[in-house]
Amino acid sequence: MNNMKSYYQMTALEKWTEDLYKRLNLTQPSQISIAYIAERLNIWVHYLDVRSKSIEASAGMYTMFIDNRLPASLQRLEFLHELCHLLRHGTDQILMPEHFTRAQEDESERFILYAAMPYSMISRMTLPEQREDAISYLAAEFQVPNELALQRIDQIQRRVFQGQLLAVMGRNEERLTHIQ
Repeated sequence: MNNMKSYYQMTALEKWTEDLYKRLNLTQPSQISIAYIAERLNIWVHYLDVRSKSIEASAGMYTMFIDNRLPASLQRLEFLHELCHLLRHGTDQILMPEHFTRAQEDESERFILYAAMPYSMISRMTLPEQREDAISYLAAEFQVPNELALQRIDQIQRRVFQGQLLAVMGRNEERLTHIQ
């Protein structure tokens, strides 16, 4: 994982998330909290015995309902999921065709990975060499379930591999052009 910086390519959503965190001056894993983010984005958070959801009450005034029956760690992930809906989707899914709703849900799930474990923070860490140790380390540092840390590590490794392949292909293409 140490050579990842030179080959890693962010997706548009991941770049958007990193830019959001920069604007919020969010630089440490401990700052990825409901209270810290909600305060900076003017989101009123209510913990109720309901499924988590969010609404934009008026322009720039957000309200979020978080399921109080969930453990705190999962409440934070629900918050991030709903945050994506608030900031990127901003529409009522009830009137939407199912494939749009599904696309928004997929994007919100990907957003959780980027928002809960931003690449900018991971890339500054010295991760353990052993995969299982790296997963446990990320899970502890970012206070996420091991499964989520595993997903993020897998995603990063795929992107690094893809970047390496593209670099090799680019060099080979360059050599071929010189030959012709």
